[in-house]
Amino acid sequence: MSWEWLDEIGQDVRYGLRALRHNAGFTTVALLTLTLGIGANTALFSVVDAVLLRPLPFPEPQQLVAVQDDLAAQQVKNVGMSQPEIDDLQKSSGVFQEISAAWPIDANVTGGEKPDRIEAMAVSFNYFEMLGVKPELGRIITSQDYAPGFTQDAVISDGLWRRMFGGDPNAIGKQFRIDGDEYVIVGVMGPEFRHPGPTLEHDVECWVAAGYVADPFPVPPSRDIRMLPSAIGRLQRGVTVEQAQAKLNAFVGNLTAEYPASYPASMGWQVRLEPLKKDMVGKSETMLVILLSAVGLVLLIACVNIAALLLARSSGRYREFAVRRALGAGSARLIRQTLTESILLSLAGGALGLLVDAWLQGVLLHLMPERL
Repeated sequence: MSWEWLDEIGQDVRYGLRALRHNAGFTTVALLTLTLGIGANTALFSVVDAVLLRPLPFPEPQQLVAVQDDLAAQQVKNVGMSQPEIDDLQKSSGVFQEISAAWPIDANVTGGEKPDRIEAMAVSFNYFEMLGVKPELGRIITSQDYAPGFTQDAVISDGLWRRMFGGDPNAIGKQFRIDGDEYVIVGVMGPEFRHPGPTLEHDVECWVAAGYVADPFPVPPSRDIRMLPSAIGRLQRGVTVEQAQAKLNAFVGNLTAEYPASYPASMGWQVRLEPLKKDMVGKSETMLVILLSAVGLVLLIACVNIAALLLARSSGRYREFAVRRALGAGSARLIRQTLTESILLSLAGGALGLLVDAWLQGVLLHLMPERL
């Protein structure tokens, strides 16, 4: 009995393929409609999933926040931070497990097979520990490497490692220069690692660390010199962003009272926390949601058009169905036949839609801001 059922399914598939081939106009229009609807939606949803829905690829990503200084009274946001402020936030605020400066730098690199122009990142020594990441090769810079100024250790990206050193595992320990200053490669990050924050234009490809309390920084450190563009922090466990912000507001009030010359009331100095993912996505979230809604409507229109095409086609098949009923085909067999044809059409449209999806994803990623 089971073999007879499989044989009937095979007959339905063969008949469905012949029917779709003989009605080439209907098949072509239906496939194009399905291809565009499925391809556009799949491509855009893939981007939305990666950018908006998936968490950042770090341990406990909900604890990571962007830390920014605002001058509320002057309606100016993200004015940069001073080293004493970061030091106070780390040691005295009670809000952060770790906090690290993040200073993107456009740099010239020499010492490999050929000179290169890259984007480097000056960070605090606890940067990699805060993110909870490990290198692909060598080691990361840690708090134990602390120095008042820039250390000579550097961690590079997988891309820079392959371009400059051809993926040579013996690159660990080699010296190279960043804008004329000599550094030693101590680690190579994996190909999936990206700096989770603002950059100048491109992905960060080299990380160096400093204590920011020695040359070339002001000595002694000054609260009035905001030379560090931004910072990233990891909140204490169990503390939400809202709770941390409330606690930080009280702490900022204490600092304002303690250093009135550095934080006059006319500035309205504030420290603002924002979930790191939200800071990374920025205005792109609204754009992506609007685009996804738009292509969702395109898919709905495609479904309506396909339904109309199938109804129009079915209205012209009354004689065919009557003949098949006269030859002994039951209602269930006729319904199964039409379902088989629809499934074949859907599978073909889905396969072509995936090809369009692969092409559209490349186009969409090219149009997106590179930091995403």
